[in-house]
Amino acid sequence: MKKKRYVLFCILFLINNTVVFAKQETPNQELINKYFFDVNLINLANQRAEAKKNNNLSFLEQLMTHSLVHNDVRNIKVENSSGLQRVFSIDDGFQERVLRKVVYWLNNSDRVNGTIDVSLDNPSNKLTLKRANDEVITIEPAYICVVDNKRKTCTAKEGEIIVSENGQKVQLKSQSLYDWLMLGWRKELDGPTKEELLEEALFTRYLNHLDQSYSEFFMCPKIEIEPINGDPRRHLVFASALNYSGHHGGDYDKLTFSVRDSNLTGLQVTNVKIKKHISQEEIQKQCLTFE
Repeated sequence: MKKKRYVLFCILFLINNTVVFAKQETPNQELINKYFFDVNLINLANQRAEAKKNNNLSFLEQLMTHSLVHNDVRNIKVENSSGLQRVFSIDDGFQERVLRKVVYWLNNSDRVNGTIDVSLDNPSNKLTLKRANDEVITIEPAYICVVDNKRKTCTAKEGEIIVSENGQKVQLKSQSLYDWLMLGWRKELDGPTKEELLEEALFTRYLNHLDQSYSEFFMCPKIEIEPINGDPRRHLVFASALNYSGHHGGDYDKLTFSVRDSNLTGLQVTNVKIKKHISQEEIQKQCLTFE
């Protein structure tokens, strides 16, 4: 009898210690939650610090890393030595496309190594770029100057520009931006062309047949129209546009859909799709045709 009691006591002792050890080895749920909460806070802090670090980069540093963003530009003013000037603002939906174009050319320019060529006090054309932080950047053609019989003659260097920020200068090669700075800015339209207005009107007509949840997809609309079997009364329409909320610093989404438009059967909308967070290249392709 004593032996049985002893065995029973040993079994109970082992069970009790096993439970105790299990409790000791099992992490407290509060500790687990706190650990992951702290890790998330650390990750969030690191992400914010990295974002702040990028935002604090100078214009020239962003330029050298091809990371300029058009939302950082408030406006650009272009003027020539004759006093003619134009201003393009981020607050104007149509003029914003000009800012996108200029930033695209800057990001895709090549640095010219070696000694920086001359920048004149009164260049033939000058671009003044104002950033969101009120910093002012100047862009002008690079010049080569020759002195002959004590007479100095300066000629713009084809395809090359000088970017200045707080006294620091960088020389770049960008034929497209150079051509635009010398002449192209004067040819920029003050508003959409008749073709663009027609495209927007058609897109709005078709967009109205979609659910209300798609109503903000009206930026940079594009329409392609093909007659069905050569019949002018029936058309197949391919439409696309970006969401307006992306205009305020968020990510752009792209809406695409097709329409069978017929005088006989009316409108039939099909293949409605949204592509989330499209790339900068796709945004530029949707909104602009770069030279």
